[in-house]
Amino acid sequence: MDVDLLKPGSVPISRDTVLSFEFLLDKDLLYTHLHKPNPDPSPTDLITKFYEAVAVTLKNRQELEPVDCMADTGSNELKIKLPAKNIAMKILSLKVAAHLNWNLAQLRSLPFKTQINLLQDLMYFTSEERAILDITNIEQIDIKSASPQFLFALLLFYRWLLNTSMHRITSNWQQRYGINEMSPADESIICCPENIKKTIQFLTDALQWDEVPHMLTFECFQMPTEENDTIEFQWTKASVISREEFSAEICYDLGTFFYYREEYEAAKLHFFKCKSFLNSIVKISGFATIDGKVLEIYMKACDPAADVHKKGLLEQLNSSIVNQFVGVTNVLQQDNLQKDIPLAHRINLELDIQGALSSGAFTVARDLLLKVKALNYVRCVLDRKSLNELCWDMEKNVDSFLWAVQVNWKLHSEEDKKLIKDHLLLLLIKDEIHDLLTRIKASDLSGIFSKAELILVKKHVVVDVPELLLKSESSFGISNKKRKPRAELRRLSKQLISTCDWKEIKDILTKIGMTNMGVAMWDINPQWELPIPLQSVVKNLPRGLLLDFTYVLLAKSKEQLQSRNWTVALELLIVLDKELQSAASNNTMQKLIKMVNWEVLLVQITQMLEEWPQTSVDKTALANACEVCLQVNDSSVLPRREILEACALCLLNLGRWEFLVAFEKRWTSFEVMSAVAATSLEMVKHKGTKKFPKELWDIVLPAFAPNPSQSKRGSYHDTSNLKTNVLAIVMKLRDARCLTAVISMFTKLYNVFRDEANMELQVECMNLWPATVSNANSYNLGAVSEMLSEVIRLGLKHYPNNVPWLRLMGDVNYSNGNYKISLSFYLKSLIICNDYFNIPMRCDDHVFRRMIKCCQALGCHTQAAVLCQFLEEPDYSLAFRILGEQKSCNDAVDAYYHCFWDTNILEFLIHTHNRRGEFQRRKCAIQVMGMLELNSNNNEEIQREASNLRKSVFLRALCKQYVF
Repeated sequence: MDVDLLKPGSVPISRDTVLSFEFLLDKDLLYTHLHKPNPDPSPTDLITKFYEAVAVTLKNRQELEPVDCMADTGSNELKIKLPAKNIAMKILSLKVAAHLNWNLAQLRSLPFKTQINLLQDLMYFTSEERAILDITNIEQIDIKSASPQFLFALLLFYRWLLNTSMHRITSNWQQRYGINEMSPADESIICCPENIKKTIQFLTDALQWDEVPHMLTFECFQMPTEENDTIEFQWTKASVISREEFSAEICYDLGTFFYYREEYEAAKLHFFKCKSFLNSIVKISGFATIDGKVLEIYMKACDPAADVHKKGLLEQLNSSIVNQFVGVTNVLQQDNLQKDIPLAHRINLELDIQGALSSGAFTVARDLLLKVKALNYVRCVLDRKSLNELCWDMEKNVDSFLWAVQVNWKLHSEEDKKLIKDHLLLLLIKDEIHDLLTRIKASDLSGIFSKAELILVKKHVVVDVPELLLKSESSFGISNKKRKPRAELRRLSKQLISTCDWKEIKDILTKIGMTNMGVAMWDINPQWELPIPLQSVVKNLPRGLLLDFTYVLLAKSKEQLQSRNWTVALELLIVLDKELQSAASNNTMQKLIKMVNWEVLLVQITQMLEEWPQTSVDKTALANACEVCLQVNDSSVLPRREILEACALCLLNLGRWEFLVAFEKRWTSFEVMSAVAATSLEMVKHKGTKKFPKELWDIVLPAFAPNPSQSKRGSYHDTSNLKTNVLAIVMKLRDARCLTAVISMFTKLYNVFRDEANMELQVECMNLWPATVSNANSYNLGAVSEMLSEVIRLGLKHYPNNVPWLRLMGDVNYSNGNYKISLSFYLKSLIICNDYFNIPMRCDDHVFRRMIKCCQALGCHTQAAVLCQFLEEPDYSLAFRILGEQKSCNDAVDAYYHCFWDTNILEFLIHTHNRRGEFQRRKCAIQVMGMLELNSNNNEEIQREASNLRKSVFLRALCKQYVF
């Protein structure tokens, strides 16, 4: 027999092949087939084939047979009688689904339309009215009067709807289920917010049902026969579902849905309920299909600390360090009992906390470091290791040590208790800690010593122990009874550098003063440098605690400001201001108070600029304070230049432009800020319809001249670092209008200097600047491009959804040859404009033509050809040239053919592949062209919907490649 693989019917049928109608003839055949080890076709393929047979029967049938039901029902309506074969096929499908235990994961692998038909049929056959329900809008059902089997069908439908609404977002819907299966409009109706709300309410109520519906099984559905074509069911053969299994599955479904909707608290609640129900299940019926490992992953994702008690102590310690030392003392307390964490890790922990406190990276409890040191000290005692040194002169260390001993005392083993007690006796005998015995008696440790031991302590019997053995390894050579002054000074200096607590600073400074070493605070830490005006005033104060306290607080405030720890920096300055206010008043003190207030203003301005646009600073009060600061005319004390410039920048960003325009221009930086303010003011007043004043243009233009010092503006403006000053000011702009003015100016400068029409950049308000510059070729184009890129990055940092700036960034990278980066910025702008392509695309020939050029430059010629359709008038000549030239291609070629909707381009593709002998690709193009929605006879609405769908699919694919 000749076999032609392309001719249907010429291939002989295998002996093992089972045809669909055979299942109708032999009622046991389906059961036998499904219980094979690897049934072929698989259960889901069987369901698909059964419904395909139903569709073919209905298609071949010319008209439905009306049956007069008046005799039976007394009604005048005509009911539609379905062919017996179709009813049998539908019941076969339901039997297969029951064999799968109605597993949603397997049912979702069916074609989308088949899923809907299966659910509709299940609800039809289980309902008493035998009515076809509108699945797009299920009405509220009376639960109390509904039959158990119909409740099960309804429950399955709502679970399917919840899972479908979730998975349509997390998977490639159209590719998975086929473009022709279900239109996006119908899909959106099924998964609309109203139906989702109904679903959540139904499933939530289901958890409170008095009776749990039974699960329909294979035996529940009876096949019609030749003798009896009536539809009968045996619902008594349904399988019992336990309350725990039922609730576990419903909680899991709700939990996954809330998780993917990023409602983590609700998801956490349902996952923990699911875990509880799952642990209570005695016998599983197959209704619940929950993977325990996946459930645990969900629980950890919702609440990372949920299973923290199951982790090792070292892992808990690392988690605590990552989470800013939260719960670290509890971990160390447990480790003093279990001794799992290496001692080196615990000692390094002290250094980590000390470094965090000194850098101001984040704040922790003030006594955290003391508690950690005390717990480590106890661990050293228990391990019989060289002791981690503690300074017993500080009462806080003694209190922390006694706390560390008490917290676990009752939980320690007898051996550990003996070690701790012996060490306490040694400390009492050495008498290093003042009133140690009194403190022990006042604590929970009062009964640990026997009478004989107390008598020994009271008599001060000194054990003959070599002196070196009484000292820790780190304190050799230093007497515990009497420290050397220089060593004591080094210890106090170290504490002073590490702390930011003003009370502790004051206490340490008092102790340093008592050493009578005459050390100056600026010599303790070379990093403590104050601005010269502030330093000169501070050093004029009388020598003593006030001078030292003032210098250290100002230096530490500056340190915290540089570390962006605004709260601590402000706290130190406010404390200093109160201290100075309470001191004796004189001329120097009044000057210093004003200067401290200006430092407070500087911290607030810096905080506002760094936290823009969300900040806790009162912007109105801050702007008023800046105006007052700039208007100071006191000849005896004036704000330093840094503060004045910060005030001007603050006013510029807060929209106080009239004040800046009228303000005296003392330095070049004030000129630049005043010019930016004037430009922004004109832009707001005239809505971008009037030419901007040339003041800012004339100031900035010389910065890019071949020799900036040769400027027409005179010696006052003759600065070699003009470009640096301009960039420093521009990079501190935050207001969107100011940034728009500056960005448009730099864009115009770039276009004028480059003077290439095909490389021009486009942005709003650019045409309001001067159109020409004399001798433009001699200016530094690279410097303009670099500065423009920096300013746009700054603008996008604070306004990431600004579409014109995203497109401009794409233009800049396009002109510089960075085509991949350019594409990513163009796509980001399209994402924002079109809600991730959920709304129809608007034509933007400038962007799409540049995207085409970028794709061509990257060797992605098929992508470029698809983009040719996006133009307002499709560029066929360009598309044909791209597709017709024989060249290597770096994209997926025919995988993008389903994104073509223009039949002219598809016809050219078919012709090109046929000419080249590329028959597989020709076949792909033919299949795409044969789709019904691409028929040229379709009305405009269908054609527009087809193009919009393909546009969104294609652009999302590009985003996955170039953006995400």
